[in-house]
Amino acid sequence: MNITPKDNNIEFNRFLSERLGLELYEDKFLRDYIKKAQSGALNLYDASLINVSDESWILILHGEVLLVYGKNWKKEQFSEIKEIFELNSYTNYSLAGNSELINDLIDFFKVDNHTIEKERIFYRTNKISDFDSKKNTICIAQMSDANELSEMLQKYYHEEYNGQNDKSIDEMFRRICGLIQTNSMYVLKNSSDEICSFCTIINPDIGILFTKSKFRGKGYGKIIISFCSKLLLEENDEVFVMTDKAKMVSNIVCEKAGFKPYFNYTSTEINNG
Repeated sequence: MNITPKDNNIEFNRFLSERLGLELYEDKFLRDYIKKAQSGALNLYDASLINVSDESWILILHGEVLLVYGKNWKKEQFSEIKEIFELNSYTNYSLAGNSELINDLIDFFKVDNHTIEKERIFYRTNKISDFDSKKNTICIAQMSDANELSEMLQKYYHEEYNGQNDKSIDEMFRRICGLIQTNSMYVLKNSSDEICSFCTIINPDIGILFTKSKFRGKGYGKIIISFCSKLLLEENDEVFVMTDKAKMVSNIVCEKAGFKPYFNYTSTEINNG
């Protein structure tokens, strides 16, 4: 059964608020988009739909991108969706969400022209590995470190998005100041009192982990992410982190710290003109 905001807006919104829930970590991008759409900051179009079958569901939100999520979906649901939705009618569009569901939809609709923009892995754990950090100091970031940390954060964005999402140093400084003021950023310093790595926390999540290039390969990343994860586990049953699938070193660090992958997220551009 298809439910659309155009034909049954009450039932559509009830599904989003009650059955979907949106409290799960893997729903973070979906949750953020829905909140912005409800506030009027982003558009949500009538082509959005939910297909429900017993305990299975597929959600397609049509906005600036097509957000795709689902649970226990079955291939026969795609035929029902096709009655009111045609994926190939969207050109130069980003399709983002659950990787496995996106791949199934691309196969079903026979979308030949598609390019992966970003693949992410979501991790979680309730048990963190121990590492020896006696030769290093881990502490809450201070305002005296703000300029140096701003440069590090700027380099993080440059590396993370391959130069496609560069930020100004002023913007990074404002971000760093906010993180410091809310005690949401930790730094690892070596025996020479040099900042080697930083890690941000967004309870119950690990945010950004970054190590200066000259200090990489020394285990600093796994030490500081382990430290910050243990802080989060003092208040939560689980702790979460998200990585770029293409950044192999980041994924290795997370797994060494005790994290296990459990959700795959993909952003794919389809039908490039």
